[in-house]
Amino acid sequence: MMDGQGIFTNNSGIKTVGEFRKSKPWVVKKYDKSGIIEAEWFQGVKSKKVGNELGLLYLKNVNSKFGWFENGNANKDWTYVGEIKNGKPNGNGVLRTTFGKYSGEFKNGMMDGKGTFTNNSGIKTVGEFRKSKPWNVKNYDKSGKIEPEWIKGVKSKKEKVPPPELKEFSEKWTYKIGFRLISGNTFAIPNTSNNSLSLSWENYGLGFNQMSFNDITSSNNVLEMENSSIDLSYKIGEKWILIAGTGYVYGGKGSITSGSSAVNYETESVSGFGLFGLFGVVWEDIEGLIGLRYYNINYTDFNSTNSSEVFSLGKPYSIVSAQLIFGLGYSF
Repeated sequence: MMDGQGIFTNNSGIKTVGEFRKSKPWVVKKYDKSGIIEAEWFQGVKSKKVGNELGLLYLKNVNSKFGWFENGNANKDWTYVGEIKNGKPNGNGVLRTTFGKYSGEFKNGMMDGKGTFTNNSGIKTVGEFRKSKPWNVKNYDKSGKIEPEWIKGVKSKKEKVPPPELKEFSEKWTYKIGFRLISGNTFAIPNTSNNSLSLSWENYGLGFNQMSFNDITSSNNVLEMENSSIDLSYKIGEKWILIAGTGYVYGGKGSITSGSSAVNYETESVSGFGLFGLFGVVWEDIEGLIGLRYYNINYTDFNSTNSSEVFSLGKPYSIVSAQLIFGLGYSF
């Protein structure tokens, strides 16, 4: 058998150059008659597209979090050989685990596309996977008899329980994190601005919102208010999503300048809350969002900034309204 470094040239003049093992391409490149590369193999795995990065990665648990690394222990960690994008399996590849092997397509570090998973007992799961879960697949025992079957992610009621090894792999990769940017602005008087950044884990979100409010009253008093809040949210849905959340105001400041006396009053005593809801659609892990934010904010204990004599403003000032908001999110 061809085993080692060599060059195979067929009758058409196409050359396959590199290392062979047991008469199969191992680490080789295939050239057409004009010398242009038309195919590549790395450790027996063929690239879907010439020029894609090929390499070896290890799946390890570091600080209670699974991730892909270039260095690892092949006897302990899961190993991946194939196409890579942004440091994760992406494209054609082979994943070897402690309980079996998956050969097929990957996307963003997960089994995604056509492939075959074979466990150590010889049971095969063949078909289409999505985010490391069976989508349109069939299970075959060692004799080739069909066992469980999935159609669009739903297992037939007549089938047996899916292999625990495959379930374990999918559970490691269903936890998704991401972020959302949400903003709302009114450009007329009064002018209100709400801008927030939140981090998401699965369906939960934690973020910070910054609000500003500017107005000139009928008596020419100038109002300048700011506040910051912590937002908590929850998402339902996958393709079409709904997000509901609440915000707790933890700080801010306000300023009122009298139009008649030009005396400026300031405060840092701010309290209140916000409620918001968003509707959106998800495309390739990107969220497009639109919704409404309601806020009820109270500013109290206004004192003048006059250095010679301090006056207090007798009444508090409240902002109660709602605003249209827009957002973008990304999960990875």
